[in-house]
Amino acid sequence: MRILLHMGDPYMIDNPCTKRMRAFREQFESHGHEVVILAPDTGSSEKAPGVVYCKTLPLKKKTSFYRLLNAGSFALQSIKEAKKTGSIDVVLTTCPPPLINLSGWVIARSKHAKLIYDVRDIWPDVALEMKSFSEKSIYCRVFAWIKKFMLKHADLVTAVSQGKVSKLSSEAGNKPVVYISNGFDRHFLDNQMNEELYGRLSLFPGFKCIYVGNLGLAQGLMQLLQIAERAQENNLNASFILYGSGAEEKQLKEYVIKQKIKNVHFEGRLPNKDMYTVLKAGDMSFVPLVNGNLKDSIPTKMYESLGSGCPVLLAAEGDSVKILRDTGYGIAVSPYREAELWEAFLKLYNRDEAVTEKKEYAVNLMKNKYSLDIWAKKLVEEAVQLCSE
Repeated sequence: MRILLHMGDPYMIDNPCTKRMRAFREQFESHGHEVVILAPDTGSSEKAPGVVYCKTLPLKKKTSFYRLLNAGSFALQSIKEAKKTGSIDVVLTTCPPPLINLSGWVIARSKHAKLIYDVRDIWPDVALEMKSFSEKSIYCRVFAWIKKFMLKHADLVTAVSQGKVSKLSSEAGNKPVVYISNGFDRHFLDNQMNEELYGRLSLFPGFKCIYVGNLGLAQGLMQLLQIAERAQENNLNASFILYGSGAEEKQLKEYVIKQKIKNVHFEGRLPNKDMYTVLKAGDMSFVPLVNGNLKDSIPTKMYESLGSGCPVLLAAEGDSVKILRDTGYGIAVSPYREAELWEAFLKLYNRDEAVTEKKEYAVNLMKNKYSLDIWAKKLVEEAVQLCSE
């Protein structure tokens, strides 16, 4: 069987999309199938073997306009490049970005191939939940139409959480929607400790609360700053260390300066391989979502934190809470419940024994139950069955 993975993110960066696609590729190839990958080429010199690169306008700014240019240029170019890939049995197109999924459908039609619509975030639902735009906006109407079109024309729909499966099933009629979760990338444990970085981290005093990721609209990081502010007021020996950049970075830094919070440190962006060192050095990982509406979203950084043995303070509701409670290695609180978040932080700060004793159990659970490999293997089985129908 030949399967084409159609993805809107550069193949060599380390983000949830590429980790998922690489796991899919490994499992298909390990089962004797041939994989063709269509991915954007935004000018980087780093190329991966076996990837067909599609000339794509770079994402200069993270605005709706530039996102549309970026996704739209890849969508058009991928149709052109797909003509060179020969016969294909299955096309998997992943969302987001939703704009590329239409070209995935065009490619599948031109190849007379089965079409898998792989949903990591449901658009426009997730943008509405984050209050990024209104239901009456042109963006919402376009993305809602794309979702409806893909649910109608895909041969199989996959989704990364049980909540997304339920939501899509209610809209897909008799179309099968299969749970293919994100999960812990076992290759994360292949990273080596960065001794220089570890040394810098050791200079931060006391209990180390780590945040690694986007400083953006979906994270709700003001919750962490409020915890840090209260820790300072109570003279706790704790450091709050943030790695990343994003749309709210300036606002967060301004708040820290205005409130004279001395225990918060912005350390800039971090290579994915160095997340291993940071999480190993941390006493706690803060994993937030901006509000309780995102019940079917599971931040992938939670898998990496738990798999590294770093307990999690999760500010979220829904599917991600179920996973954390399964491990027992952390505490979940609904977003922006200030008093409850503070109490949860104090338990982790004081190294609550009911949590800390779960470390080994949580690490093994990430490897054996929540591994990306397990879910990628399930996808292979679904694709094989799809082609046999």
